[in-house]
Amino acid sequence: MPKASYASLILARFDPMRPAGEINASVLPDALFLKVGADTRAAAQPAQTQTAFKFAIFGLHSTLEHANQALERRNEIAPWLEGAMEVWGASLAPFRHFGEANFVNPQNPGSQFEAMVPEPPAGTPIVIVTSAGWEQGENLDMARIQDFSEGVTGVRVSMTAVPGLHSQQTFNFPGGLVTDGITVTIWKDFVSARDFAYGPGLHKHQMKRQREENLGDRTSFTRFKVVNSFGLWHGGDPLAWK
Repeated sequence: MPKASYASLILARFDPMRPAGEINASVLPDALFLKVGADTRAAAQPAQTQTAFKFAIFGLHSTLEHANQALERRNEIAPWLEGAMEVWGASLAPFRHFGEANFVNPQNPGSQFEAMVPEPPAGTPIVIVTSAGWEQGENLDMARIQDFSEGVTGVRVSMTAVPGLHSQQTFNFPGGLVTDGITVTIWKDFVSARDFAYGPGLHKHQMKRQREENLGDRTSFTRFKVVNSFGLWHGGDPLAWK
């Protein structure tokens, strides 16, 4: 199974809310994965509507050049981005990856990245992407999925005013459970992310539940170093901490 070495992430915010636009993946024929997801949870909209204020175009790539092309050619990939209130994007290099996802090969989920880069220096802003997915079929338990989803909502609420957190959002992709959903968080540094994830509180509790009760058939997390970035998110540069 092919694996990625880099990722691209483009975040866009609109007001009023709108449905997700189409993307032209043929602009980047070498992309291993390229889809747009909607933060329907934060817009209080059913996931299947793909209607939201915030959207993410998430890509996986074999080279940094391809990841950078996703940023540079974003308006060819998604012309509707030109109507956004703000757009921020980055090419990302993974320095820690664990678990499985179905982005690169939907029929054979597994590790998504070929190799890791060195961990960035202390105090460097990072991006974390997590994912969760379920096997499709007659044994699909929607109550189990709902339980997991309620946990995600609770964790998002618990992240209000967390030290070192710039922003948090969750995105689901078209087709419901066909493609694993993701969360995207932007942090001041690794220490801030670690203290939240493994310190006292709901997130630690939910991780324990996942280990013991297996609410998701597969999960993953990836910590990324930002290689290149552009734009604004929540009114400023999410990498510029004072």
